[in-house]
Amino acid sequence: MNLPVEVIEAAREGRCLIFLGSRASGEAAEKVDAPYPDAAELARELGWKRPKSAISLKQKGIVASVEEGAATYAGVHGRPKLIEMLRSRLTGSWGPTETHRALFRRFPLLFTTAQDDLLERATDLPLDVLQRGDRIPDPDPARRILVKLRGGFDRPDTLLLTRADRTARALGPEARKQLRSLLRANVVFFVGYRPDEEEFEALFTDLSDAYGGELPRCHLAVAQGAIDDYLWQKWVLRGLLLFTADPSEAVEEMESSLR
Repeated sequence: MNLPVEVIEAAREGRCLIFLGSRASGEAAEKVDAPYPDAAELARELGWKRPKSAISLKQKGIVASVEEGAATYAGVHGRPKLIEMLRSRLTGSWGPTETHRALFRRFPLLFTTAQDDLLERATDLPLDVLQRGDRIPDPDPARRILVKLRGGFDRPDTLLLTRADRTARALGPEARKQLRSLLRANVVFFVGYRPDEEEFEALFTDLSDAYGGELPRCHLAVAQGAIDDYLWQKWVLRGLLLFTADPSEAVEEMESSLR
């Protein structure tokens, strides 16, 4: 696996903007042999069923809708039970991995769509934990800033679990403006995502909306193996450069390249 030169140079110059996805949490669970569901498995557990409409999620390049499953589960059992169920499936006895620690060693500002607290436990430096839409202060080398774009289980009121949650908490003008400035000034590197999962699709849509059009060229380390030609072409047309690497592989390669 060869990390893109553009990403390495940006990281060396302090111009790399990292977005970390839930696949990094899955790696942490693997280290203690704990089950961690992928998007398709979790959606089914929540009660999601593939629609029979002509335009299916598969045609859109998404394997399953966790958000629709969450809405179904909440409709039957209520939101508190939904949160309890997801907490039990997506958090556990595992702790931060070297991936989490290395990212916070290298970058004073991180964005994540993971909803656990692994990044919060990955640094001994003072840490400011922000939520979706919060004003992001200027980075301080002596501190770390974590922006949790989908909230966290430690604060259930911040969780974005359904499409209705995302709509209700759409980014405001000031948050979009600040994101736009960050996207223009940095090279974007997505780690711990798959392009056929709703988590990444929703994130990319949020960033594109904030930017006001097609994002500048950015990079995705595709976790858990290769992707098919349809997805490759879909995302390349949207300005995304893809290569296959699990979170640990991508971050380890970055650390090695920057020594």
